[in-house]
Amino acid sequence: MKKLLILFVALFSIVGTMPGNAASQRTAPAREQKTKRNIMELPLFERAVLIIKKFETLHKPNHWPYVGYGHQVQPGEPYLRGVQLTEAQADALLRKDYAKFCSMYEKYGKDKVLLS
Repeated sequence: MKKLLILFVALFSIVGTMPGNAASQRTAPAREQKTKRNIMELPLFERAVLIIKKFETLHKPNHWPYVGYGHQVQPGEPYLRGVQLTEAQADALLRKDYAKFCSMYEKYGKDKVLLS
């Protein structure tokens, strides 16, 4: 009987230290909260880029002449029909386009981000 009790205690102690158990899952969100950032901590331009990326989504090749995050391909641009941009390329193109539109509305101060 004593051996059986020791076996159960050893088994429960091993199960309690495994990564998939309920006890370790309760502590995981606490660690994640330390690494998550609030969107309001970001600069206004970065917030706008995140919001555009969330609602515009990355265009597929069948959405031609739109590529990336809503960029309409203009004559002379190097984008090819049927080729999808990578996440990094689409992000760079979005930032370039958005900065261009922000400069168009520069005279409106902080509202340029909203107008763009």
